[in-house]
Amino acid sequence: MQHTGLRTVAAAAAAAAVLTSLTGCGSDGGSGSKNLTYWSMWTENEPQAAVLKSAIKDFTKDTGVKVDVQWQGRTVMEKLAPTLTTGKVPDLVDQSDDKLYPTLVRSGRAKDLSGVFDRPATGEKGKLSSKLKMSYMDYLRKQPDGGRKWLVPYEVTAVNLWYDGADKDMKAPPKTWDELLDVCAELKKKDRACISADGDQPVYIGWWLDYLADRIGGDGVMKKAITDDSGKGWDDPAVKEAAEKVRELVDKGYLLKGYDASKYPEQQNRWSEGKAAFNLNGSWLPTETGKFARKGFDPKAAPFPSAVADKGGKRNATDVRLFGFAVPKQAKNSAAAEKFISYFLAKKRLSGIASKAGNITPRPDIEAPAILKDVKEQMESTPSREQMPGSVTDWTDKVFYPAYKELFFGKASPDQFVAKIKKLHTAYAKAHR
Repeated sequence: MQHTGLRTVAAAAAAAAVLTSLTGCGSDGGSGSKNLTYWSMWTENEPQAAVLKSAIKDFTKDTGVKVDVQWQGRTVMEKLAPTLTTGKVPDLVDQSDDKLYPTLVRSGRAKDLSGVFDRPATGEKGKLSSKLKMSYMDYLRKQPDGGRKWLVPYEVTAVNLWYDGADKDMKAPPKTWDELLDVCAELKKKDRACISADGDQPVYIGWWLDYLADRIGGDGVMKKAITDDSGKGWDDPAVKEAAEKVRELVDKGYLLKGYDASKYPEQQNRWSEGKAAFNLNGSWLPTETGKFARKGFDPKAAPFPSAVADKGGKRNATDVRLFGFAVPKQAKNSAAAEKFISYFLAKKRLSGIASKAGNITPRPDIEAPAILKDVKEQMESTPSREQMPGSVTDWTDKVFYPAYKELFFGKASPDQFVAKIKKLHTAYAKAHR
């Protein structure tokens, strides 16, 4: 009985601490609201949704704030866009940073969330910013007012060169571009493909050019090319050299046959079956291909190879993408939304993203899933870089892919690629000014 009483007192004290932390999250935006509308990028049957559902249930129990969650799926931003002119916006949304930016941030409609970073996560001590690897956010595009804290990340992904650690044809992953070509040449002698790539995925195949331009010319080359309305950025010698290296892969027959007519996820699945040695892809690849993998397949992630001498080690950035929460400025219950963010970012709840959803979190104190430990080590030891920096979806579809697929499919030379993308790029810029 005595122990039970002590547990009751301790539980009451803990609950009081939670409530005190939660009620200190802001005084505007409906700070006393008992309702919160949340539109999520996940569908209800996904593992991330399961983690969020559990947190939402506990949040309501601990705070009395009811969360009306709507599992909108990947089109959440398309559904959000028309609400921004009506004022009937959700209080909380989540998506990847590249999808949030053009819809919510570029127009200045995202709330600055600096206060969330400056407060402890619920039940913890010390600012949330002290618990996160904040350098992951260095690449985020700025709001009109110059701020970058419009997103509170809860999941981080990276793009790596994936290979089978049990592959007998490869002693170690290539560290340089020449080493990659050597491996590819040896595999070709054995009548085996070196690289698999789903040709109908603009961003996936575009990572080859994106990474190469970065490794050759340094960070900023692709961003200038993508964001400079004049189109002059595409004249950078690093872009052409990157295009030449991509074309070399094609001309030497190092890509798995059928890549130019493949339908995602055909080629990545064939990689896990052992039909090709490498696949340039995101940290979600092992999960997506797991059920197709051959017996004994051991997926490993290597950094994208260096392409030129890099004595200062400044051309080793890792392409990163953040997934997290944002709050529309027009939200009526923004303080309640911030409370939930602080609640979910606490270690004991955020850990589910790793342990149950199989992904990496932005908290170094949360262990990555075993299959992604090498990815986490790479991200924590190198600078973070935005994938295809400055791009938006319709630019990728209307400008990049039409020009790049001709290069990647062996139908255009590097010079022809540069000429075509400049023409499409400047026309797009003119139409969107």
